[in-house]
Amino acid sequence: MDSLSCYILTLNSEKYLPQILQRAKAVADEILVIDSGSTDSTCSIGREHGCRILYRAFDNYRDQRAFAQAECKHDWVLFFDSDEIPSTTLIAKLQELKRAGFASDCYKFRREWNVLGKRVRVCFPVVCPDYPVRLLNRSVVKFDERSPVVHETPHGQRTTLHLEESIEHVTFETKQVMERKLNYYSSLAAAEVVAGGGNRSWYKQVFSPIGAWLKWYLIKGAWQDGAVGWKMGIYAFRYTYLKYAIARRTN
Repeated sequence: MDSLSCYILTLNSEKYLPQILQRAKAVADEILVIDSGSTDSTCSIGREHGCRILYRAFDNYRDQRAFAQAECKHDWVLFFDSDEIPSTTLIAKLQELKRAGFASDCYKFRREWNVLGKRVRVCFPVVCPDYPVRLLNRSVVKFDERSPVVHETPHGQRTTLHLEESIEHVTFETKQVMERKLNYYSSLAAAEVVAGGGNRSWYKQVFSPIGAWLKWYLIKGAWQDGAVGWKMGIYAFRYTYLKYAIARRTN
């Protein structure tokens, strides 16, 4: 049987954390909470569930994940975001794989997206469901300089398996949360444009948002999600506009 570490990145994550930890405890040999300055009961909840609590100031998701992997005791690492709730069927599948010995370098889990209380087909910049890596062998698979700092992706895997047992990603619970995340993620994306020497012309700022709306609302099919889909289309437009507007203001 392979030993398994699990970590969760947190910041004021008390809402779903108890449910995530309760389920993770059924399969993980240790759980780390990597916190970046919570002022709610996040860390207390972690301690109540027997987690190891570590603090790291947040700079970007890629480096936060690299830090978390380095702190794990075991090479097999499972991880969830603090708004990703694993299903009981997924936990049962992971228990089965653990008993048999993990056979692939990494595993991708089916992830369903819940936006404003509705399960959706599109959540910019993702067509739903998607399949993010959530279990890996850290001796082979790493978050390193090859991975972008936004929408981070691990590298090094030789084999990958997909699991249809799912996690539920509950995001944008309110309009206020959506607005906060819009400003946050567009700022991270702008920093990536600047760092990578990307195009910061007025042309990109004016026309890229229109292209983003056309792509995600019409072509990718957000229109099928009704009023929530319309909000996702507007989100794609505003995110892209802000990304280039902020990048153009940055020296």
